[in-house]
Amino acid sequence: METQEKTATIANETSTMQNEFLVNRDKEETELTLQFAKALLAGDLEIKTIKDDQKEIKKQAKDEGVTVQKVTKALTQLKALMKANDADLNEIEEIENVLGNDVDIRTMIAELVKPA
Repeated sequence: METQEKTATIANETSTMQNEFLVNRDKEETELTLQFAKALLAGDLEIKTIKDDQKEIKKQAKDEGVTVQKVTKALTQLKALMKANDADLNEIEEIENVLGNDVDIRTMIAELVKPA
C-alpha cells in the first residue's frame, strides 16, 4: 500500500510540475510573441516614416525642377548593376552585343522607340 501511495504522490507531483512548466512556458511564449509583434510593428512604423520622408524629398526636388522620375530610374539601375556579379554583367554584355548586332532586332527596336 505504501508503495502505491508513494507512486501516486510522485505521479501527482510530476503532473503538477508539468502543469506549472506548461503554464510558465505559455507565459514565456506569449511574452516572446508580444515582444516580436511589437518589434515588427515598430519596424513597420519606421518604414512608413521613411517612405513619407522620401515622398516629401521627391516633392521638394520636383518643385525645384529636378527630373525626379529619371533620377529615381537611374538610381534603380545603378543599384541593380552594383548587385550583379561580374559573371552576370559579362553575360548581359554578351547578350547585348549579339542582339545589338542583329539587323532585324535593331530595326524592330528602332520602330518601338521612334516618336509617334
